[in-house]
Amino acid sequence: MAVATDELALHHITVRFGGLTALDDVSLRVAPGKVVGVIGPNGAGKTTLFNVICGFVPPTEGTLTLDGRDWRPRPHHLSRLGIARTLQGVGQFAGMTVLENVMVGVRGRRAEAEALAALDRCGVAKYAATYPGALPYAIRKRIELARALASKPRVLMLDEPAGGLDTDEIRWLGDLIKEIGTTVLLVEHHMDLVMSVCDEILVLDFGKPIALGTPAEISTNERVTEAYLGTPA
Repeated sequence: MAVATDELALHHITVRFGGLTALDDVSLRVAPGKVVGVIGPNGAGKTTLFNVICGFVPPTEGTLTLDGRDWRPRPHHLSRLGIARTLQGVGQFAGMTVLENVMVGVRGRRAEAEALAALDRCGVAKYAATYPGALPYAIRKRIELARALASKPRVLMLDEPAGGLDTDEIRWLGDLIKEIGTTVLLVEHHMDLVMSVCDEILVLDFGKPIALGTPAEISTNERVTEAYLGTPA
């Protein structure tokens, strides 16, 4: 029987910028089809971790593997490898329609159909012919998610997708993450969302991993409570 490999894994990753250590011996295994969260205070190293995976920041020490094989990520190879990332903001092209923005991330003759299907899945297909600058922020966040989904990624990296959303929008986002059926790596500050969708959570503090476990384990971890979740009054 074949042994399943981790879809994506980081092995003892350290990143230093001069005298600053942004990540300190971080290891993380992301199994196929799982939702893995990365949490921690501002400056904990979460975005740096994402940038290492995307090839924007080379690790000072450590290695990455994809499908069990050594991997040196390059930004221009991500789409071909089935990896998509959303940004903390919306980053859309003002001079292009919503549909054209989503089509940017899709290859092939069916680009328009795939883009429309992704917009429909995110509940914003009716804005396809609109320019994004005219739309509310919450709608633009949905468009950003649709752009990532349109490429049909096998690994979806979500960088604070709930930022700027209200309670109903966050609930919708949680339902979508649970139903899309792809591997998800999630950086997020909204703990209700993280705890409801993640199979496993990595907690960083000043670049160091201080806990890794299920939502139930993380919510009762004293080190996490002190560093991030807040000590009960």
